[in-house]
Amino acid sequence: MYRFCAVSIAVVVAAPAWAQQPSWPVKPLRMVVPFAPGGSNDVFARAIADRLPVALGQPVIVDNRPGAGSATGTAYAVRSAPDGHTLLVVSSTLTTLAAVQPNLPYSVPSDLAPIGLIARSAMGLFVHPALPVKSVKDLVQLARARPGELTYATAGIGGINQFATEMFQSIARVKLTHVPYKGNAPALADVMGGHVQMMISSLPPALQHMRSGRLRLLAVTSAERSQFATGFPTMDEAGVPGYAAELWWGLAAPARTPDPVIRRLSQELQRILGEKDLRQRFLDEAAIPSQGSPESFGDLIARDLAIWRKVAAAGGIRAD
Repeated sequence: MYRFCAVSIAVVVAAPAWAQQPSWPVKPLRMVVPFAPGGSNDVFARAIADRLPVALGQPVIVDNRPGAGSATGTAYAVRSAPDGHTLLVVSSTLTTLAAVQPNLPYSVPSDLAPIGLIARSAMGLFVHPALPVKSVKDLVQLARARPGELTYATAGIGGINQFATEMFQSIARVKLTHVPYKGNAPALADVMGGHVQMMISSLPPALQHMRSGRLRLLAVTSAERSQFATGFPTMDEAGVPGYAAELWWGLAAPARTPDPVIRRLSQELQRILGEKDLRQRFLDEAAIPSQGSPESFGDLIARDLAIWRKVAAAGGIRAD
């Protein structure tokens, strides 16, 4: 009799607490993109936002908040209520920016609750066709013979282009001169014009110029060969041992978002990434949909941040 009463009391006490838990979601979700509309971050966000409402029963609004190299939108998102109604599309820029700006208005990774990886993409090492090199080994030999004379373009100081090239310099033991631009397009234009000798660039905007003969691709930056540049070696295969640098995109929420909400969002994200039509949309951006747990995505963020901090320190990379 005593055991029966004790159990009954426990159930009565626990029931109100369970009943008071609010359902989720109770209002539209906001998916913050810390970049302007039109780029890959925006494309991937809208592809996912279009599909989430079916499962969640609430609209998902894409909110573009560009500025300060993605810091403006990121700060807005991580300061929002951690109730599962604000999401943030993050990319490799999250870690490169944190590696060079210690005074950001947020902390990486502690102010984020990772949900899952969205996609990965290789970059490519492109040179002007007039440069007398046909391989990465040729480029290394030329750079060692002419230290500091060869120039490389980037989309800006502290971006993934610069970090990837600084990593190349460190492993290959060469010295290049950095020429930063305000964006990927003008940087590529000057490489094609012969004003700068080389650039590590995302693949979609550069491959079309390679096919027209205005650029020469020497290798891809990913650990494995890219299906978008068949026949081209990885940097590791081309003679830069251990080299690997990729673009990636993922989904996160403010820290302290309830774990059941994170798990549900992760589950729905993995389901969406398995849809064939979405996969083709990503392939059009030269990106591979990538599924994984919140934990594995969190590990990726922490690992990248540690790597880029070392690269920044070794290369003296400082943001403006």
